[in-house]
Amino acid sequence: MNSSSELEKETIKTAEKEDALIADQSVKPEKNEAQITADYLAANPDFFNQNAALLASLEIPHASGSAVSLIERQVSILREQNSQHKSQLTELVQIAKDNEQSNQRMHKLTLSLMDCGGIDACEVALDEVLCDDFSVDAIALKLFVEPINDQPEHLFVEMASDLGQELDKLLNTRKPMCGFFKKLPLDELFEEKSQSISSLAIIPLFIEKNNCFGALILGSHNVRRFNADMGTLFLERLGETLSHKLNAFIKKN
Repeated sequence: MNSSSELEKETIKTAEKEDALIADQSVKPEKNEAQITADYLAANPDFFNQNAALLASLEIPHASGSAVSLIERQVSILREQNSQHKSQLTELVQIAKDNEQSNQRMHKLTLSLMDCGGIDACEVALDEVLCDDFSVDAIALKLFVEPINDQPEHLFVEMASDLGQELDKLLNTRKPMCGFFKKLPLDELFEEKSQSISSLAIIPLFIEKNNCFGALILGSHNVRRFNADMGTLFLERLGETLSHKLNAFIKKN
């Protein structure tokens, strides 16, 4: 009988302890985010060693009154330099992507020219690829050679004509010229596409450096598309490729 009574007492005590524990947990305040973060960092002292980039972005002022401590100034300079380097890297990556796209487009244009069976076919290929893939609004192909019987007359221009003389002046350097050239008769070059042409690229075509036999003229509605400060390496490569292709047709006649 005593044993049963003691068992009941022990059971009551156990239940009271559980109730007290539950009550204690119910009133225990929840940890805020700051405390949770602090506890995590305390439990993981190597966290910032494994996340150096995060550490570099933290602002941790040093107690130095109203003055800025030397180490804080040094850290600020390093962060600024790091930001500049990231910006430069992003710019270089974008340039690399743009160059890769230009190379792929140039390859496409080269393959298109290789399939051409005449000068007129080259003109069509240039118009299609350059206008579709290179943000060109109009193209004009002009040759300073005797007209070829089975080729359209508009492809050939006499050097003594106004257009021939103006082109000859621009081609004097044998290098591509970019900008807007007021004396060029745009109507004669681009016909119905001449409206709103605001910038031009004049690309010389030559067999040898001093033997220029024509020009490829590119026109754009965008005044900044072809400007005097832009690089001309792509235009030079285009001129060399087209010159090589057209020279084969010209030599046959």
